[in-house]
Amino acid sequence: MLAAISWDPGFRGLLTVVVGTLVLGGSVYLLLATNSGPRLGFLLALTGLASWMMIMGVVWAIYGIGYQGRAATWEIEEVNYGDLSQANTVVARSVPPQEDLPEARALIEGNEALEQQFPDDPTAREPQIGDLLSVDPDLDEDPALEGIADTDDGWELLAAADPQTGEATAAATAYLVDERGVYDSTADLVVLDTWSNGGKDDLVDDANWLDRVLFKAERILTWPLGHPEHTAVVQVQQVIPREEVPGEPPPTPVADPEAPVVSVVMLRDLGSQRLPATATAVASGIVFAVCVVSLNRRDKLVREARAAAAAAGS
Repeated sequence: MLAAISWDPGFRGLLTVVVGTLVLGGSVYLLLATNSGPRLGFLLALTGLASWMMIMGVVWAIYGIGYQGRAATWEIEEVNYGDLSQANTVVARSVPPQEDLPEARALIEGNEALEQQFPDDPTAREPQIGDLLSVDPDLDEDPALEGIADTDDGWELLAAADPQTGEATAAATAYLVDERGVYDSTADLVVLDTWSNGGKDDLVDDANWLDRVLFKAERILTWPLGHPEHTAVVQVQQVIPREEVPGEPPPTPVADPEAPVVSVVMLRDLGSQRLPATATAVASGIVFAVCVVSLNRRDKLVREARAAAAAAGS
């Protein structure tokens, strides 16, 4: 039978799960029913299954594994061309404009670590401020970046090596190329800066176990349940078109200063990764509680019946 439906792996997998479930639960029920009777055996088997599913649901919810829901993603709110101060998203209007940012090369001068990492090589891609922050995280304290890399409105200029940068940049460029069709490919654009506003606070590195517990409790009890709004802005610009010479490496992408800066405003959707596991744990816990109460009530009735029989016999 399985060979006949091997063309449909989804249906075959469904049958495998159903058969496995019937074999696992059915074998336990069969053993219990032969020793305790069909009704009590079914109640015992259901109690054990519900308790096992409740434990599994709790473990899945804690570690984010097992039965999972939607993963967290970046949802595109709007695409702005040139003037971000006119954006429909109000919070994005306070992002510092490109002309207010200092030149990356000016920040490199006098910094030994940056000079070694980003030498003045005309054949290499010109670094952005985010690239510099990846090498020297303390660069945001430079007077030239005061009030810019970390603004009073909550905007933070992310380093290129920040995990948020990679995910946000990938989502923004994929939207511009694949869905919006603003650029033909990712080779036609240069990522300038990535900004972040809001989101969850980070735990300090030297926190002890008590600090971790208090931090987690404060995050959960803080409205909206520890999940504040998180906005990101990825800014890109058209590259200067250059012809590729056969046999030579591709030309270094250089942003066209005459092209408008395209800003992709995104809002973090935290998804529902742990919701199915939590729902499984809660539902199984309710079934387990009902079964335990039923077993306890049955034991009381059995004891009362035995006591009455003993009293009548004496």
